[in-house]
Amino acid sequence: MTSEISQRILDMLSRNLDGIPQSYLHRAVGVSKSYISMILKNMERSGIIYRIRIGNSYIVKLASRATQICNKLKLGIVWSSEYLFLGHFAKALKDILNVDLSINVYPSALQATSAIARGEIDAVLSPLITQLFAHILTRNVLIVGGGAGGGAKIYKFPKSRSSTTISSETSSMDLCRLVAVRKGMVEEEDVKYFTTPSEAIEIIRMGRARHAVLWHPLTEHIKNVEHSVVAECGEFEELTHCCTLAISRNVGTELVEKISSIYKSAIDKFVKQPLRYIDWYSSITGIDAATLKEGLKTYTYTPEISIRSIHRVVETLGLSIPQKSTLLNAILLHS
Repeated sequence: MTSEISQRILDMLSRNLDGIPQSYLHRAVGVSKSYISMILKNMERSGIIYRIRIGNSYIVKLASRATQICNKLKLGIVWSSEYLFLGHFAKALKDILNVDLSINVYPSALQATSAIARGEIDAVLSPLITQLFAHILTRNVLIVGGGAGGGAKIYKFPKSRSSTTISSETSSMDLCRLVAVRKGMVEEEDVKYFTTPSEAIEIIRMGRARHAVLWHPLTEHIKNVEHSVVAECGEFEELTHCCTLAISRNVGTELVEKISSIYKSAIDKFVKQPLRYIDWYSSITGIDAATLKEGLKTYTYTPEISIRSIHRVVETLGLSIPQKSTLLNAILLHS
């Protein structure tokens, strides 16, 4: 009976390529909602169909050959120690979709996120705040998964001859700075934005920064400079996520859905085996393995991205153009 129903579903989907509401299918084939749900899950796991969540309902679509056509995913990341789960992600992409992961490393959040907006890469791991601005500008950037939180701190350098705060622009560091200012933890000072990690270290060593917002492993490079820690960015509820995964809509809905699911599972596997691909990641970023192991102590990992996270960031920034509700379209919601 199951195979007969599956065939009837396939026949209907082949005649309705735009998809069919799941709520209609159980009535069309004359079975219960729970039974049709079981069949659809099996078909989805087999790659025959896929489902798109719209509100509280699902649209069922016949899988295309998109996954066979796309054999490489170009991913951009910010130079950091926080993406150690990428080895698990790369393996799962290859095993499940036969897709190779190609990684480009960028010195800043703006450069990485600008690359996906220009169509140079297919996906990016970069700050949620940066991705929201990219979504506003292009409507082509879809936030599909969580990632790492923590890993960043605000430092004070008492011997500095300057009153300047340095940070990376339009990033989680910048958001951390803003929150600290509003909490009275840091004075409202002149802000200088650095474009590369090496530039940030040079400014600090030259005594031209009173405060600096830095992420790991940049934090390892100032140990010999007299400093105090003003705040840990991960302690602010506005910064649940440091970076999240965003994918270009050009990849196609079917692949975006599947990649999102694989990504979240990869993070779960990474939490259980955090050191498995550390040498592989070191070779990509140029960050030595010992430093990466230290980074594991500073980050926490959450596979899902929540609407609440979007609300917190939007409210902190005071965005009202476009409407806050419009920005929720930046998140992929699916089964």
